[in-house]
Amino acid sequence: MTQERFTRYLVGAASDRGSIRERNEDYFGIVSPGTAELEESLGVLVVVSDGMGGHLSGAEASKKAVETLGDAYYADGAAAGDLAPARANRLRWAFLEANREVYETIGEGRNGMAGTTCTAAVLLPDRVVIAHAGDSRAYLLRDGDIAQLTEDHSLVGDMVRKGILSKEEAARHPHRNVITRAMGLRGSLDVDIEETAPIALGDRVLICSDGLFSMLGEREIAEIAAKGSPEKACRKLVKRAKEEGGSDNITVLIAEKIA
Repeated sequence: MTQERFTRYLVGAASDRGSIRERNEDYFGIVSPGTAELEESLGVLVVVSDGMGGHLSGAEASKKAVETLGDAYYADGAAAGDLAPARANRLRWAFLEANREVYETIGEGRNGMAGTTCTAAVLLPDRVVIAHAGDSRAYLLRDGDIAQLTEDHSLVGDMVRKGILSKEEAARHPHRNVITRAMGLRGSLDVDIEETAPIALGDRVLICSDGLFSMLGEREIAEIAAKGSPEKACRKLVKRAKEEGGSDNITVLIAEKIA
């Protein structure tokens, strides 16, 4: 559990192995460029990854993804400029670099099994840019409402988009853990990049692994996530997910716009 304050955002996170799994293969990161000037230009990077592959490989993949993504996004920061397209392109390139690193050192390139979901957000003064592969999710919380910012790259996610399943049915489907896109499984990666509408004071961005939303509905997530500090809300969400069974690792990160 952790909480960090930046110029414009307060960020909290919590991660737990859950009630059944022997180890936690999730990993999260809260990364800043080190100066207020670069923070205004490049933003604060927050990431949640959910490792796959079992044993220690999944945990290695999720950790490597987060660490490489942070290093790559902020590399040569002074040349970034201040345009949103430049930051989105930088984030996409960082995702591809992290995918290559995971693939070559941990994933298909080495032992054929390990990979990781990865959902990242760049928290900018006036908006948020999201990059995504897998079924970890990003949500926007505003005035009591919750909106999913990412699409699940999973078998049941495809079925929801086609109208075959509802979101509620997908959360309990026996094949809900079948991922159709993830970092480290191949040498190339198709990355979704989304730029939200302008973010307002008091808005919260929530990123989580599937261990949260497979246990709790969106309405309950929104109600808990809106109360208290970001860290306190994350801890409560983890606790509730465990009370509902905690069948997977649970990681939650909340960033609140404070200025």
